Amino acid sequence: MNSPQKSLLITDLDNTLYDWVSYFVPSIYRLIDTAKDILGCDQERLINDLQKVHKIHHDSEHPFALLEADVVKHTYAGLPRTEIKRRLDSAFHAFNSERRSRLRLYEGVEPTLDQLKSRGIKVVAYTESKFFGVVDRIRRLGLEAHIDKVYCRERSETVHPDEKPVSEWLADFPAHKVVEQCVHSLKPNPEVLLEICASEGVAPEHAVYVGDSLPKDIYMAKQAGITSVWAKYGSMVDLDLYDKLIRISHWTTADIEREKKFKLLAQGMQVDLIAEEKFSEVLKAFS
Repeated sequence: MNSPQKSLLITDLDNTLYDWVSYFVPSIYRLIDTAKDILGCDQERLINDLQKVHKIHHDSEHPFALLEADVVKHTYAGLPRTEIKRRLDSAFHAFNSERRSRLRLYEGVEPTLDQLKSRGIKVVAYTESKFFGVVDRIRRLGLEAHIDKVYCRERSETVHPDEKPVSEWLADFPAHKVVEQCVHSLKPNPEVLLEICASEGVAPEHAVYVGDSLPKDIYMAKQAGITSVWAKYGSMVDLDLYDKLIRISHWTTADIEREKKFKLLAQGMQVDLIAEEKFSEVLKAFS
């Protein structure tokens, strides 16, 4: 029997459309190296402080986390956030410079998305990243023209240090394309994918999901009854970079144990399709 015709692609973002680890880790460590010199503090102390902030917000990309680090608050006690940011401006510029040089879409992502859309396939993204980081990357990569909607975690409750309103920051971005989900809507909960399908008016059997993580993305898609495509190319992570990521990440012991549990559940799981080398291989799921 032929499989049902597909009309919806749900794609992961990080390490599926672009290499998140290879851009973020060098960028955050450029910020750390620059900031420690400004502050005159030990690198390990600053890393510990940043990880503490990330864990409080359960977000390794918490906006301007440096301003909430204990060493920064102690060093600049009594100064307004705008002044503290000014004094640390070169650290933020170092992060932005490194990000500019490294953040790129994987080869073939744009033409593949455009080809799907030209065939009447709806393209939406689902990510565990939070609102501000997601919008920033989509804008930098020009993805807003290629994706119909993005489902992400709800934004952090934070104030821009320059007191810039969010409406001004989003002035040139189609904010209606972003749907913020409850912080508890985490992978690999299949109900999240089923809710996305329902919101898009597409039955699960007519959807395709692509992601780089077997225990989170693919296990979730299989549980939801959605055709799964494993972006194997995105799972090849530099181990040195990954160790540095763990060192500053928001992951708790409970998060790591949860990850181990789903790795065990995913063992021996049959993947519907494997994208070995590039994103364009997802087209096979729509043949």
